[in-house]
Amino acid sequence: MHVPEGVEITRQIFWNVYGGEGLNTTQLLLYAAVVTAIGLFVAGLYRSGFMTRRKMWKLGQGPAVSYTDPPSARFGFTLAEVFSHRKLLREPYPGIFHLGVFYGFLALLITTTIVALQADVFWPLFDWYFFKDRFYLGLSLFADVFGIIAIAGVLMALARRHVIKPAWLDEKGEDKPILWLILFILVTGFVVEGLRIQATEADPSSPMHPYIWFSPGGRLVAFLFAGMGQASLRTAHAVLWWVHVMGAMAFIVLLAGTKLSHIFMTPTSIYLKPDAQTPLLRPMPPEMFEKAEIFGVHKAEEYSWKDLFETEACMRCGRCVEVCPAFNTDKPLRPRDVIRDLRAHLEQKAKFVIDEQGGYKPVPDEAYTGPALIGDTLEKDTIWSCTTCKACVEVCPAYIRQFPKLIELRRYLVMMESSFPGEVQELFKGMENNSNPWSIGAHTRADWAKGQDVPLMSEKGGAEYLFFVGCAGSFDTLNRKVALALARIFRAAGLDFAILGTEEGCCGDSVRKIGNEYVYQALATANIETFKAYNVSRIITLCPHGYNTLKHDYRELGGHYEVFHYTEVLERLIREGKIKLKTAIPDLGAVAYHDSCYLGRYNQIYDQPRDILKALSAGPMVEMASNRDKSFCCGAGGGRMWMEEHIGSRINHRRTKQVEATGARTVCTACPFCYTMLSDGIKELNLSEKLQAVDIAQLVARAAGLDENPRGAGEPETAKR
Repeated sequence: MHVPEGVEITRQIFWNVYGGEGLNTTQLLLYAAVVTAIGLFVAGLYRSGFMTRRKMWKLGQGPAVSYTDPPSARFGFTLAEVFSHRKLLREPYPGIFHLGVFYGFLALLITTTIVALQADVFWPLFDWYFFKDRFYLGLSLFADVFGIIAIAGVLMALARRHVIKPAWLDEKGEDKPILWLILFILVTGFVVEGLRIQATEADPSSPMHPYIWFSPGGRLVAFLFAGMGQASLRTAHAVLWWVHVMGAMAFIVLLAGTKLSHIFMTPTSIYLKPDAQTPLLRPMPPEMFEKAEIFGVHKAEEYSWKDLFETEACMRCGRCVEVCPAFNTDKPLRPRDVIRDLRAHLEQKAKFVIDEQGGYKPVPDEAYTGPALIGDTLEKDTIWSCTTCKACVEVCPAYIRQFPKLIELRRYLVMMESSFPGEVQELFKGMENNSNPWSIGAHTRADWAKGQDVPLMSEKGGAEYLFFVGCAGSFDTLNRKVALALARIFRAAGLDFAILGTEEGCCGDSVRKIGNEYVYQALATANIETFKAYNVSRIITLCPHGYNTLKHDYRELGGHYEVFHYTEVLERLIREGKIKLKTAIPDLGAVAYHDSCYLGRYNQIYDQPRDILKALSAGPMVEMASNRDKSFCCGAGGGRMWMEEHIGSRINHRRTKQVEATGARTVCTACPFCYTMLSDGIKELNLSEKLQAVDIAQLVARAAGLDENPRGAGEPETAKR
């Protein structure tokens, strides 16, 4: 297909606005506008405080972790994340409209670049005109279709800002005007195109007329100008073209200092994301306790440079706030605001620690008169509200690590100032004196197994698997039954296992997440030495918190083990036929499974518990609205198991109500903390007549005929916190 006459007509109207042969006033003005916009963009970087904050990044301390290797894999991952919108599409409505705007603007950027190359490079310098024929028609259709998609996306975004208005949505003065500006640029682009089409292609005698619908958006707009004469069309086209260009220049200027900067910052943050082997919490080597003067973070400079950079990458989308259990139960924590407040603090702190030459001038605490990071910038109630459920990290499109920054603040409060909720004092005493949170005599740790034929490592000398029972399984009335059920199952399946009994100590998860790294390392080191004495290499845990700690955190202290959660083991034993499920389980009704944060989001164990429940055929399974990686926390993580909730409503009540909403009769857990919290929630909300909680291990033991407890599921007793 060749349409030379039509191309000439299109070219004539194009140059009527943009210029003729050689440079002219219009082109010079356009170049001046572009240069001015870029200059204002750079000035905006300084005016917005970006360049000052950038200096503060360089002051960041922290471990020598590479955030750039391997570059090819990181680049590929970044491209995949940006173009797939994988995390954004977890929530369909905002994901779809952002995807529409993204691809729409990308298509229009490509089109504009091609037009600029044609007009400013290839035609004037090489007398080459390629903007014609199939290429011209295809590009026109491409730009119009994606331009329409972008408009639809912006309208959806405006509807969310003006009509839907979710409670967690951040609202700054710039947000709505930016959306209206984007809509203005898109609409004026179609108006300019419509004027051109009406002037050059609407006449049936035009050789371009048969191809007029290759610009569907412009063609529809052209109908609005059907009554205008040629002179008016050309004048309006010239004026609106400049209006459209000025809108685009304003967009460039606003890239600095507004949330539009996420166009650059978010892909950069994705590229720099920590790899799978990088610990969530900053490691504190044991030798640090001998020579370090400061533990944790109380000044912005004590964070790593990556932590500080992440404050710039936050686009204020609010995904982290939407899923935060603390925010959803009226507590002061909003993960997004933690990041944004830290960013504002960097700017304020720079006035004290950055000199006129851009160098760092350290300011002692006693001489610093600016706002403190803890107390002024981030309130203590905010710091202590976090349950470390990892939901914020899981949903963040920029791969920001929000809650670990709070744990660093806790470390300082606990280890430097001894400032923590009063209830935690008893926890620390119990851990230090008896290696358990209840401060029950350590000599009673194995009492749950007395007379039950549970093998001890000290008697066997070794075993293929260490069954790490944990504190709840050893001391808590409710979860002792779970430990006993597991021991019976393992024994019946012929598993070579043993427990440590009184030689076992607390894994240390709670004290670590509360911020007491010193006590955690003392507990962990003692366990590691015990494991070493028995050549332990494979461990089965009852508790997901212990599972995560032994599997990941102990590596920092030299403890490398193959660790399994009991659901992984039970699923395999059932699948291999080593556990025979022969007894029906009555009175369970519909069954809902609650995903533990530390089993699910931390370790991606979602299917094994469900496969076990399917194998039991105990009753119809129903899923809660918040399930799998979107599961809602029970409220016990991050050491919150041992603290009272003095602000807002109780997180476990919120989760219990979500269970009730499914119509399930039984909620199954695979975590002693979750079991306790949901059992408490059921009792406190007076739902015992219609809802019961039970651990999966108890159901398997009953189905295998190994449960000696006649009451079975739905035990009325709960752990005392």
